[in-house]
Amino acid sequence: MKKIEKTYRENIRNILKFYKDFGIDFQINQFKNENKKKLLRLTENNTIKKTRNTFIKANDINELENLFENFNGCNLKKTSTNFVRFRRSENSDLLFIDGTPDTEEDKVGKSFIYSKGDLFEKMLNAIHLKYDDIFIVNAIPWRPPGNRYPTEQEIKICRPFIFNLITLLKPKIIVCLGEVPTNQILDLNQSITKTRGKWHSLKPDTINHFDSGYNPYILPTLSISYLLNRPDMKKKAWEDMKLLRDKIREI
Repeated sequence: MKKIEKTYRENIRNILKFYKDFGIDFQINQFKNENKKKLLRLTENNTIKKTRNTFIKANDINELENLFENFNGCNLKKTSTNFVRFRRSENSDLLFIDGTPDTEEDKVGKSFIYSKGDLFEKMLNAIHLKYDDIFIVNAIPWRPPGNRYPTEQEIKICRPFIFNLITLLKPKIIVCLGEVPTNQILDLNQSITKTRGKWHSLKPDTINHFDSGYNPYILPTLSISYLLNRPDMKKKAWEDMKLLRDKIREI
């Protein structure tokens, strides 16, 4: 328990230092020992809420990527090998958000390589798209130890960077590859099997963080890593790709 508390404290200190550099102050009262756990939870939750409006100082995508890479508020950075950089077509109307990097992506700092990249490219080609037509980002750009599922806090801590990217890119369509980006963008906590196969919109309170009138089409689908392990589910993914193809034609 002490090790977990120490980790939380270090995580919070890194986050607060990062925000202080941006001129954002947090006033934290001193609590008695019996209230330390409550303080840690409250501080982390308040920090996550405040981050939604924090990263408006990134004037372009290069600056945002640098801020994300140098961010020390997510402990996954300490255990991963590399930050996985954006794969970009900055004029694209299509934003694909993957989950966390796998082992190979973590080694080289690039998304969709080897068998994962081959399958994804085939899926894109099937609806007449290629890598140059889309923008790709990871919901969390650092690989969790042992490829474990990221925590809710890790997902939410990285959310402001993704929202800032959406603000800068303004894609008409966002495709969420798997549960992690789906729950991050739509602020959900449910299985991808319940959300895939249909179009979604941003929640009303989320829309307020973007320009008036902006509300992209959001399509959750199965992650490529999942499909590599469950090839029997490729039929479901193909159904989603056809939805994407039809929406591209429509708009």
